[in-house]
Amino acid sequence: MTPSSNDDPLVPLREEIDSVDRQILELLNRRAKVVLEVAKLKEKEKGSAFYVPRRERDIYERLKKESSGEFPNHAVLSVFREIISACRSLETPLEIAYLGPPATFHHAASIQKFGNSATFRPFEHISDVFHAVEKGECHYGVVALENSTEGVIASTLDNFQRSDLSIYAETFLDIHHQFLSKSEPEEIVRIYSHGQAFGQCRDWLEGRFPNAEYREVSSTSHGAELAATEAGSAAIASGLAATMYDIPILHANIEDRTQNTTRFVVIGYDAEPPTGRDKTSLIIHLHNRSGALAQALEPFSGHSINLTHLEARPTKAERWEYLFFIEFEGHREEGHVKEAMEELGDACLRIKLLGSYPEEDRMTPAPATTEPLVP
Repeated sequence: MTPSSNDDPLVPLREEIDSVDRQILELLNRRAKVVLEVAKLKEKEKGSAFYVPRRERDIYERLKKESSGEFPNHAVLSVFREIISACRSLETPLEIAYLGPPATFHHAASIQKFGNSATFRPFEHISDVFHAVEKGECHYGVVALENSTEGVIASTLDNFQRSDLSIYAETFLDIHHQFLSKSEPEEIVRIYSHGQAFGQCRDWLEGRFPNAEYREVSSTSHGAELAATEAGSAAIASGLAATMYDIPILHANIEDRTQNTTRFVVIGYDAEPPTGRDKTSLIIHLHNRSGALAQALEPFSGHSINLTHLEARPTKAERWEYLFFIEFEGHREEGHVKEAMEELGDACLRIKLLGSYPEEDRMTPAPATTEPLVP
């Protein structure tokens, strides 16, 4: 005899879940109503930004501390990222420029930072991302600044030198690369990928495909697209690209370092005031004389400012002349930082301030997709 629904112990539990869902929906609509009230006030205050990185960082950090129940902590952040994104879209639909095509790591980082309710526009080159924001076609852009394996992204720094845009926020994304091909391993004679991906998988490639031709393309997604139609070709791309272009994954997670992370930055014309936990980025061009670098670093030590990054880059204008990319803890509006910057000017031909912005917790919400994405 089949038991009636009244005898099913799951029924009252499912009814309780339905009741909780209705309460959640009611609270979501209540939150949206408050957000619309905030939007009305912002309309009266011209110049108020609809995207405020420090506010979102504070919300995520508070939620992590307050979450003590059974719901997974990382999922709390993912859920609230989408709630915040949806509510923000009620204020103004944000358009975000990123290095395309879709399913790149830039795309994943953009979703991680802004949520799925933003509008994402892919561009072919990093310079196009900068230009889209400069011309007002997009509110913000997302560009890779450095990778834990390969260091600073040269093309990003080059564009910063030519642009008036500033760094407004940052986000970190773990990077995993897949080796894709429709051919048998012994048939592979060429491999497509982005230059950064080749660099992050160099040891693995040299150990398994030392004689293959490595062809750099604009993105790992584009490499997967090419490999999908060419016999004897492979690509270093993502699991999502494998699905999108119907290419088998011959080898998974081939990056040389398991701790392979890329830091992306949000670029725009907005600026954040000091939050108490900030980071400042700049590029300096030193005098070509003995002790110039040591002189440039003295103000940081003298004002107890912690340098977090120092890297030399060729100027590309004169041989054997270098620019230095520097990052440190603190905000440009803080007194001791202002004093250090003034002293720094005495040792430099030029200082290019890239921005002061809230330092991001590396434990950010996971990407909206469960598939590994690709730069």
